[in-house]
Amino acid sequence: MTRKIFTNTRERWRQQNVNSAFARLRKLIPTHPPDKKLSKNETLRLAMRYINFLVKVLGEPGLQQTAVASRGSILGFFQQAPHLEEMIENCGVSCPDMSSNIVGCW
Repeated sequence: MTRKIFTNTRERWRQQNVNSAFARLRKLIPTHPPDKKLSKNETLRLAMRYINFLVKVLGEPGLQQTAVASRGSILGFFQQAPHLEEMIENCGVSCPDMSSNIVGCW
């Protein structure tokens, strides 16, 4: 009986850690609207898209300057670099609503 209680406690603690890690990850991924609650699956998929996008940005010399100029604002970044839509389309990750809103893709 004691072992079962210990096992349940350990599993509850593990699940809380996983949930808090997903909560931290959700805060790092830009979404539209900003307060949109993402599922774990959506969080992982959007994190992969966002990482692929950032890798592409770091590989483009002209875009690095634009990223610095936008001062951390993802919306400012998109406004200053209108050719990003083409770059996102070519990054190998599909976005279901690309035509409607680039920021919504993340």
